[in-house]
Amino acid sequence: MKNIKFLCVLLALIILTGCFANMSPSEKVENMMNRYIKNDQEIMNELDATLTEQKLTKAQMTRYKEIIKDEYSNIKYDIKDEKIDGDEAKVELQIEVKDLYKASKKAGDYLLDHTEEFYTDDVYDETKFKDYKLKMMEEMTDTIKYTIFIELSNEDGIWTIHELDQETLEKIHGIYDYGTA
Repeated sequence: MKNIKFLCVLLALIILTGCFANMSPSEKVENMMNRYIKNDQEIMNELDATLTEQKLTKAQMTRYKEIIKDEYSNIKYDIKDEKIDGDEAKVELQIEVKDLYKASKKAGDYLLDHTEEFYTDDVYDETKFKDYKLKMMEEMTDTIKYTIFIELSNEDGIWTIHELDQETLEKIHGIYDYGTA
């Protein structure tokens, strides 16, 4: 009986592994985007690593993480094209995300005209401004569409996504500075 269960589990693993091994570049990208949408643990670990590099209080880090998790959960995407050239591929997709850049820019513009609101004991208090900026990001409902390109390589018959560049990550996070692009 144990041998039959073992064989069934082994067969299921072989079938699942075969399915992932045979994924096209577009299917790999779709899988990646769905991991963002589902707030996959590996994606959350990468987000945590990024947030620890920021100069934020613990409370601000928690708020910012929730903003980005919400951003990820609401990503809309549409794969537009797939180009394969030997062992290299490029997948074009359009994504729609909350325009967190716009919220950040509005907060910065507000700071320029209302600096005194962010002072504590006659000294600029960056923590106050960051709290304000996070509030603006939390309230943002506007969305923006971006076209991004994901590059892949075929290694031993398995398509592997290249590390995403900074611009692509900023677009996925909705913080890409399109004002200077």
